[in-house]
Amino acid sequence: MTGLVAAVIYQILKTAVAGRLLAHVSDLSPILQTLCGTLFVLSVTFLANSVWATENQAGEAVHAEARTLRVIRTYMDSMTGPAHDTFLKLTQDYASASAAEWDTMAEHGGSPQAEAALSGIYRAVLLGFSAGEDNRLLQQRMLVELDELSSARAQRLTMAQDVVSGGQWFTVISLALLFLSVIGICHGRWPASRALALSVITLAISISLFVIVVHDRPFYGQQQVTPHPVLEAAGLAG
Repeated sequence: MTGLVAAVIYQILKTAVAGRLLAHVSDLSPILQTLCGTLFVLSVTFLANSVWATENQAGEAVHAEARTLRVIRTYMDSMTGPAHDTFLKLTQDYASASAAEWDTMAEHGGSPQAEAALSGIYRAVLLGFSAGEDNRLLQQRMLVELDELSSARAQRLTMAQDVVSGGQWFTVISLALLFLSVIGICHGRWPASRALALSVITLAISISLFVIVVHDRPFYGQQQVTPHPVLEAAGLAG
């Protein structure tokens, strides 16, 4: 797309009308090119920093979720018989439901199945312990970890929906078009130099925007943060 825009700019500047106009404006100060380039670079830098920060926070949320599940499973080791099996199934149901909602988090948020699984663990902890000091202590600790699990899940869902907005894309693309136009105009008298300059700038713009697109959605694509840590913590992955 960027290459097509650059080609259109190049062809427009080859027309007779544009040629007469370029005779008056092609000697614009290089400061104008530098200014437009700097504005574009700054906009891309701020946007890329925001995207990578979101990606890092998304990974931290998933690992926090996995760490909490591992702690809960450690507490479960003190249980025996049906109680242990019940809690194990509940945590595995939660992990499976969380993995199933992975591809739809950005559009629809959390799934009802994952919410129900988390509520089931809460109910089991609140109602499933008999009287006794040791059981009350275990119950309190598991409730603390469940709150941590719920918080990590909420952060993951928030990060899934924290994507580049339409306004941000509009700003960056507008500055890219302005930069390409100024480059074409300032090299108006020399077609070969104009073609080379537009080609180099187009390549640079394309690479920078491609990198942002690849990392924009932290839970989608080849570079995605996967649910594997959560599944592994629940004993569902090798």
